[in-house]
Amino acid sequence: MNIKEAREELCRAVKAYTARDASGLYRIPQARRRPILLMGAPGIGKTAIAAQAAARCHVAFLSYTMTHHTRQSAVGLPMIREYSFQGKPYSMTEYTMSEIIGSVLRVIEETGMEEGLLFLDEINCVSETLLPSMLQLLQYKTFGAHRLPEGWVIAAAGNPPLYNRSARELDMVTLDRVKYIEISPDFPAWREYAAGRRIHSSILSYLTLKPEHLYVFRRGEGGRQFVTPRGWEDLSETLLAYEELGLSVEDSLFCQYIRCEDVSRDFSAFYRLADSLSHRFPLDALALRGERPSWSPDASLPGDERLCLAEQLCESLTGQLSSWEADRSLFSSLSYFMDGLRASLSEKSPSAVESACRALLEKRGASLAARKPFGLLSEKEERLEESLKNTVLSLLAFSRPEAEKQGTDCLSLMEERLKEQAARLEPEALRLEKALKASLDFLLEAFGDGLELSVFACGLLEAPESASFLSLRLPQLSARLKELAGL
Repeated sequence: MNIKEAREELCRAVKAYTARDASGLYRIPQARRRPILLMGAPGIGKTAIAAQAAARCHVAFLSYTMTHHTRQSAVGLPMIREYSFQGKPYSMTEYTMSEIIGSVLRVIEETGMEEGLLFLDEINCVSETLLPSMLQLLQYKTFGAHRLPEGWVIAAAGNPPLYNRSARELDMVTLDRVKYIEISPDFPAWREYAAGRRIHSSILSYLTLKPEHLYVFRRGEGGRQFVTPRGWEDLSETLLAYEELGLSVEDSLFCQYIRCEDVSRDFSAFYRLADSLSHRFPLDALALRGERPSWSPDASLPGDERLCLAEQLCESLTGQLSSWEADRSLFSSLSYFMDGLRASLSEKSPSAVESACRALLEKRGASLAARKPFGLLSEKEERLEESLKNTVLSLLAFSRPEAEKQGTDCLSLMEERLKEQAARLEPEALRLEKALKASLDFLLEAFGDGLELSVFACGLLEAPESASFLSLRLPQLSARLKELAGL
């Protein structure tokens, strides 16, 4: 199955394994909950879908790479205990708690979440000494003498021996104790994942035209050559950073991520083409203001160039919509923060307001810091909290001197300033509505109802922020885009 199907199946398994019956007991006893084994090529996204499944099922997530562990760290260290049997003293070997089981218990203790997903990566690459203990965990849900808490589900991942010399073929004894899911690379499924990850438009265009290059693995006289979805995503992050910082993108950059000569060379040429198109056919007026570009639509443009322009336009719009959604979420969070701040104040002097602000921010920061090591803090939440903190401190820096100077309420000044900033959301939303409508009309006129429109529509609908904006503010346009995307 593809990565999207694997994620959905993993979600179903977690929900079934953590479901309870009318008496409050788990419907499927722990002994019958087979660990889910995701088997597939490296870089395909196995860890990512495990984390996504945990988030969707609202359970904790803890990930371990098993090749980093010895038997001692996984099972525990031996220690001598003294016992008496029938009046005679005996020394017996016991084991300290497994680092992995201990981490699970710490997650429960610090987060209060009794249910979670324990993800064990590279499970078929463990050392010979650790292998019996892994089998024990898969079958009996214990490491040494310590049992995995009942509400926790085990998922594991491995690479076929074809890709990893240290990987071993799993035997029947092991396979008969797992829920086996084999994952194959699939571009449409990966593209849907990529829509929420801000993948560079040139990469999306290139792989739309050549989906077979999403994943490549070859053996030859020169050694192994490969391309993975992980490589494309990491290259995308680097390209976006280089472009934003104004750094030159040299041809040597591509082969650092795309470890297949012909694919790297091919994409390098495609990237240069896409970059030149952005200068020959600028789309800023259309994407930013909804104004018709100064250049005339030309249906005679080659197909790859038309596709690049559609992807670039989609990338610009989804980026702006993502920023708008981030601002909307920020002001919503700030509103709750200010309500909590007002409720916590016993007096409203500028110094008291500042002390209360910093105390609340510190409390929120400590709460997030406790969640982060256990995979319970998403990147989106972390960015939102950082923006909230910076905005509150900025409001405070502006309002406190004014309040002291005028002898007025510092908190009221902060709230007024915040309302002024939040008032910009609606005009910005209207600008985006205009740009979205104009962009669709432009592409229809320029290239007709073809692949370019389908790719443009899919990109907008698959990105969570733009899909939400369209359904709430432009339902008719959303329906039109779904029609164009064939949904």
